[in-house]
Amino acid sequence: MPPEPDGTCRLVDIGWVTRKSWVVQVTLTKDLETFIARKVRAGGYADSSEVVREALRHLRNQDDPAEADSPALAELLLPAVRGRHRPLTPRHFDQLRLRARRKPARP
Repeated sequence: MPPEPDGTCRLVDIGWVTRKSWVVQVTLTKDLETFIARKVRAGGYADSSEVVREALRHLRNQDDPAEADSPALAELLLPAVRGRHRPLTPRHFDQLRLRARRKPARP
């Protein structure tokens, strides 16, 4: 697709179709296009799609810090959820009540 009439932007494909993704076309300034190409040439990314995905992940984490914690939190919680469990009985709750009554009150 040709550049915009003022020559500042052009439409760039940044993705492809697979089961988990789709093609997205984005209009970029020449500066952003150069930045992405420089990142790919530097060797940190295989193609422009990887650069854009990484930038979007960073933006998502910045907007919602919980997104960054989710994998670490899942790693900590999943073993507990998947581990052996035994149901609590009325006796367990009776024991908890006794322990709570024995504790001195906080000042």
